Amino acid sequence: MQFEDHEAATEAFHNLDGEAFQGRLLHILPAAAKRDNKLDEFEIAKLPLKKQRQIKKKAEATSSTFNWNSLYMNQDAVNSSIAERLGVSKSELLDPTSADAGVKQAIAETSIIQETKAYFINNGVDLNAFKKRERGDTTILVKNFAYGTSIEELRKMFEEFGQVVRVLMPPTGTIAIVEFAQAPQARAAFGSLAYRRMKDSVLYLEKAPKDLFTHAATNEIINVSSDAKSKSSVDPKISATDLLEQESVQAGADTSTLFVRNLSFNTTSDRLTETFKPLDGFMSARVNTKTDPKKPGQVLSMGFGFLEFRSKAHAQAALKVMDGYSLDGHNLTIKASHKGADAAEERRKEDRAKKLAGKRTKIIVKNLPFEATKKDIRTLFGTYGQLRSVRVPKKFDNSARGFAFAEFVTAREAENAMEALKDTHLLGRRLVIEFAAEEALDAEEEIEKMQKKVGKQMNKMALQQLTGGGRKKFNVEGAEDEE
Repeated sequence: MQFEDHEAATEAFHNLDGEAFQGRLLHILPAAAKRDNKLDEFEIAKLPLKKQRQIKKKAEATSSTFNWNSLYMNQDAVNSSIAERLGVSKSELLDPTSADAGVKQAIAETSIIQETKAYFINNGVDLNAFKKRERGDTTILVKNFAYGTSIEELRKMFEEFGQVVRVLMPPTGTIAIVEFAQAPQARAAFGSLAYRRMKDSVLYLEKAPKDLFTHAATNEIINVSSDAKSKSSVDPKISATDLLEQESVQAGADTSTLFVRNLSFNTTSDRLTETFKPLDGFMSARVNTKTDPKKPGQVLSMGFGFLEFRSKAHAQAALKVMDGYSLDGHNLTIKASHKGADAAEERRKEDRAKKLAGKRTKIIVKNLPFEATKKDIRTLFGTYGQLRSVRVPKKFDNSARGFAFAEFVTAREAENAMEALKDTHLLGRRLVIEFAAEEALDAEEEIEKMQKKVGKQMNKMALQQLTGGGRKKFNVEGAEDEE
């Protein structure tokens, strides 16, 4: 029992200690002050090792930002969802005597992930936000809960810590998104519910990326033209950016573009849009990016971008006001673009890049389990198109090297396979899939040729040593010296 006033607590202690209450004598003792940390390092060390790891995981959960896969799903929940949909048991779905049970699980997981992405898009979730490392303060990703958990159960659990704005759970029931009204409530829920046991599983919580939703929880779409509203009502997948691009195309020759450079590499297109959006006539902003060679699937800023306005007058006004503006610690340099139709030129460049990418039919699969065979790769990737060839490079001892090449008949099939399988796990490993450069396959062949050549030379030298062969020279006296 806690009092607001120290004197009131003291008075209650003296007056009620030893008094009779419902047939029993009350015995009151002063309580110790509440400690911020329930257990210190010494007390934690006395606990079992499993309990120690659980406490440390829970303590580090709120500060941890790294996660292998934000769309990770409990494999048992995936299998249960597929089995229920097909009307069969899990044992019938996954035959334990079958050698390709792991491939079947990977195909099932891929199907669930695709449906989950479609559900999130239709409910205002920006999937591109999952590529960002910056995390938000009010939204939590809930994973690894048992299949059959209802959305009402999750909402009731999280509402104990504050007002929950919305809870999204796809029909597959394998992952959920919970958004709080205030950041302190989300932090309290995260710290208390991370790694908590729920039914037969343990909850995995992760802070959702910043700017995860494209619109507020009230379902009020960003104010656009009436024509754009009608289009968005017809196709819910059309985003505000797509509508602005359609409007810019309709504007045609009246659109004027500014070139902005000296951008911070941390500045994103959303951040640039947020900065210039209050200006009159603003239509769109874009930061040019390139693929990150060290982190597949992620992009890097190139330090410059483009701003589109409705007219040249609006563009000139923005140039006068924002040139030299400090954004993310960098003073922006803004100039008028003199390419005539610079926006159209950029679109043509993008189209050319897409056409070049469209000719690529070979993909490389990394982080491949060493147990995976060529048959497993062909079965998994053959689900999404017709394969021309599959190659699993091996070492001298005939063991796998951890990657494989798959070549499709058409580029469309290769793109579909990459898009579908980029978040899929095979035998416990998340597949890393990229387009294979032509040089990569040639280099592999060159390495094999070099290895064969070196092997032949070593065999020849060994044969010479065994037979005592080799070139010799003789002198006039008949003595011989080995060269």
